[in-house]
Order: sequence, then structure tokens, then C-alpha cells
Amino acid sequence: MSAPHLDIRGLSVNFSTPHGPIHALRDVSFAVPKNSVVGIVGESGSGKSTVLWSILGLLSANASITDGEVLFEGRDMLRQDATALRAARGQDMSVVFQNPMASQIPVLTYGRQMLDILYRKRDLSAADKRALAVDMMDRVGIPDPATRIDQYRHHFSGGMRQRAGIAMALLPRPRLLLADEPTTALDVTMEAQVIHLMRDLAAELETTVLVVSHNLGLIAEMCDHVVVMYAGEVLETGPVHEIFHNARHPYTRALLECDPARILQKTRHLPVIKGNLPDLGMPPQGCIFAPRCTQVLARCTTDAPLPQTSKLEHSVRCHAPCDAQTARAVTPDQPTSAGVPQPMPDTQPLLEVPMLNVRFRTVGPIRAALNRIADPYVDGVLDAGLVVNRGETLGLVGESGSGKTTLGRAILNLTYSNAGSVRFEGREIRNLRERDFKPLRRDMAMMFQDAIGSLSRRKSVRSLITEPFIIHGVSGLDLNAEAGRLADLVQLPRSFLSRYPHELSGGQARRVGVARALALNPKLIIADEPTAGLDVSVQGEILNLMADLQSEKGLSYLLITHNLAVVRQVSDRLAIM
Repeated sequence: MSAPHLDIRGLSVNFSTPHGPIHALRDVSFAVPKNSVVGIVGESGSGKSTVLWSILGLLSANASITDGEVLFEGRDMLRQDATALRAARGQDMSVVFQNPMASQIPVLTYGRQMLDILYRKRDLSAADKRALAVDMMDRVGIPDPATRIDQYRHHFSGGMRQRAGIAMALLPRPRLLLADEPTTALDVTMEAQVIHLMRDLAAELETTVLVVSHNLGLIAEMCDHVVVMYAGEVLETGPVHEIFHNARHPYTRALLECDPARILQKTRHLPVIKGNLPDLGMPPQGCIFAPRCTQVLARCTTDAPLPQTSKLEHSVRCHAPCDAQTARAVTPDQPTSAGVPQPMPDTQPLLEVPMLNVRFRTVGPIRAALNRIADPYVDGVLDAGLVVNRGETLGLVGESGSGKTTLGRAILNLTYSNAGSVRFEGREIRNLRERDFKPLRRDMAMMFQDAIGSLSRRKSVRSLITEPFIIHGVSGLDLNAEAGRLADLVQLPRSFLSRYPHELSGGQARRVGVARALALNPKLIIADEPTAGLDVSVQGEILNLMADLQSEKGLSYLLITHNLAVVRQVSDRLAIM
């Protein structure tokens, strides 16, 4: 390894809560060589993003760094004042945020936001800055960038917002790029483009990249070195080839085996790592992974393992590192093709959508008249048709911006549709008045793509998952008992009912979304990217939960996703947009 561009030494971070401190990071140490790409992987809640926010000085107010150093080009970023941090952010260091809805300003066009990012480039005119911004939006694959740069966040699909976020991060040409799930909402073609773009830019500008991702394929393709984290600790580090072909920690082995892309046979139940992350308020003694490890020894529960480093710079913290002979023993339970549920036979489909059209106005009527624009609309969905049978999972796939989410929202009357038909149990429901459609919402629910953003920040988990009962006037229920029942149904610890959305990991927020959707026992659930932003083990847990509920309750799913490996496993039929 060359001299580290970024060197993290013994980083420890606590979060203060009413129930006591949460030890989110404990003695995290790893180096990022100059001009390299280093990936951080691990389950949701393992502290990957907390590492990035520590580097940038963007930890929340209840966080405290109790120990460690973060050396960037020899400067300890933990000891810099606010002025020095501001000078470094966006110029020396830039970041691609996981949630573009939260990181992009809704009342400013992308052009305005990108001009603001280049405020330090005083030698450039506004026209030159705009040209740079348009070029960068074109490089990340946004069509017609000269026009779309003047649009707002709500005009873009989820994947296109993510592309715009990547463009804004790369625009100042930083020396260190921090990427938190940079391809979460991207389809496979755009994901490949972004991987190559970030690698090419890193080589061209001698930019060092530290990327956090649940996508093991992205890490394998993009990174030179890998850091494996679990429950706030680093368990294994090494060159990407060593980690993927000779992983030595049982946790790393199990994580790799959970990747659905490696499963060749059809199954509805994906492999998962049994158990849950430990309570970081009181981390267990010994190895942090011991309670879930299938190779646990007596000393693992009492003595914390020390790093063992090989000649190939492959470091592992384990008392009994794996070798080729123990590989099979540590992997999760493998799925079988038996027990794949079949759709319920029924003469009438649950949902029929023939020839649906959704159009969006691009300019106002006055501007259209002044510019003699005869058709100031764009087709979001054009003559789209699909059928969902009872008890069936229909996968809806396509590139970002192809209209998948718009079609799902139009079915649920959340977006006006201009033509076509939507029939639910034989009844025409397209563009019904809300007071007429409201009773149908008990039978039709939606899981939104942005798990945390779709939850009110002012409400606790208990209030969020019982809100459907209040909205629909369901009386005679003990709401506390219902909250407990739904939490158990989605395997969410009841202690989480008092938490708020910002206190949840991505996987936990997904479970809350599933609980809300299931509260009124619907017949159809439209799941928009239900596994976006989740690691492979939590992803398997969510999909297994959905499959179990489908078997028990006869649910039908319209599954909107970019993840082809997932949709291959869990869908009965596919629709491609």
C-alpha cells in the first residue's frame, strides 16, 4: 500500500440517548491509500455512514467522538475548527449522500445549486460554470442536460436524483470523494456507468474514493481494498480479491453467501445471517459477532480478538479465522427450491391496468402560448398495461426514469392519469374522487422507495404503524396491542416502538413501512424499491418476510425494483418498462 491519503486511527463515537449512550463506533482503524478506491461493507446499523460523517464533521448534535484521529493529508480533521472544516468540505473533500431527497434543495433548480457549489471558482463566469455543470450532468447520464439543469428535484425520478447528486459531488473535482450508497436508486445499466465514471474520474484527477455500499457487486467491481464492519467494529480488511475469494472472518463469509446474485436456483426464501445486531448500549464482551457465529469458541465470548495480518495486507480480527476447509461451515442456511408459493387460481385478476397514460406539463400555459408550444406535456407513462393476479408477485423492472413509480402511484390514485383504465376487483377506480377512493386504501397499500423520508419525523414508531387505524376510523381496538402485534409481525423489537424515524437504520425503517402497509390487511401492496439501500442479509430478511406474509394472507405484490438478482428470485412474472 502507498502512503495513506486518509488514515483513521482508533475512532470511537458515542450517541447520547435517554436510555444511555450508544457506542456506535469502537476503535475503528483503517487506511485509505492515495489514488485508490476503498469500500466499506457491512449490515445496516454497523456504523459505515457514521465513519463518513465523522470525517466530514457532520455528526448529529447528540454525538461525541471519545477517541481517535482522522488524518486527511496529515491534518487531523477531528481537531479542525468550523472555518477549516467549511473550507475543506466541497473543495478538498466532497460527498455523495445516500438520500438525494434530503440532500438536495427542493426550491432551487439543479443549475442554481451547482452554481452555488462552484462559488469558490471566482475566475470563472456564470456561463462557464453552467457549462461545467451541464457537462457533468451529461457525464452521469442525465438526458438533455442543458434543459433538465433548470428543473427542480421533484421533476426527477429517484434514480435521476441520485445521478444529479453524484454530478454535484464530482463538480468541484475533489481530492477525496466520500460516497454513501452512490448507486442505491440506480438501475443496472446506470450503475455500471456510474462505477466506471467514478473510477475514471478518480484516475484522471488523482482523486481518492471511500465508498460505503451494501452492493457487493459494486464493491467487487469498483474497489481496490475492502473494509468489513459489524456493529461498530472493523472485522476484516484487505485487497478486494482477497476479501471476495479468500475471506477469513465468518461474518464476511456469511455476508457473501447472502448475495442473491450467487443463488442459481429459484427460491422465495433467501439466505440470511440468523440473529440480530447486539445492543450497542451494552456491547458484549469478547468478539462482537460471537452471538451469531456458527464457529464460536469458548474464548470468543470472553476475549476480544486482536487483528491478525498476513503478507498480503489482509487483516482479520478472529480467534479462529476461516480457511478453505471451514468455508462451508460458516455460511448461512442455503435456500431450497421447495415451498415456492404459487399464485392462487382465480378467474378474475385482482388488478387490471390496460393502456394507462400519465402526462406531465413541462411549462405553464402562458409560457407555452408565448413560445408557441403546441403540446407542453411529456409522457411519463404511455399505453402501459399489466395484470396482477391474486396471491401473485409481479415484478416491474426498467431503467431509472422509465415510469415504474409513476405507474404505481397512478394505480393508487396518487397521480392523475390522463387516459386508460385501472380496475381493482373488476371495479373501475381510475381518478376517483378521494372520498370515494379512501375506502379502497384499506385493500391497497404502498411501500415507498424512501423508507425514512416517507415516515413523519414527529411521530414515534408506535404512532406511525397505528395511524392507518385512526385514519380509517377503525374503532374498538387497543392501539398499543395492535402496535405490538404489528412489530412482532415484521420482527421489529418492541423496544423500538418508542423510537423516531431518525433513530432507525435503513432496514428498521423498511420494517416500519411494511408494518404500516399491513396494518389494515390489504389485498394488494405496491412495493417501490423495498430493498433499496439495504445490505444483502437485511434485504433477504425483508423479502422472506414479504413471502411469508404472502403465503399466510394471500397478498398480491407489484414489486418495483432495479435489483434483477432479487426480482429473478421472488417474482412469478415480469413486466418491463
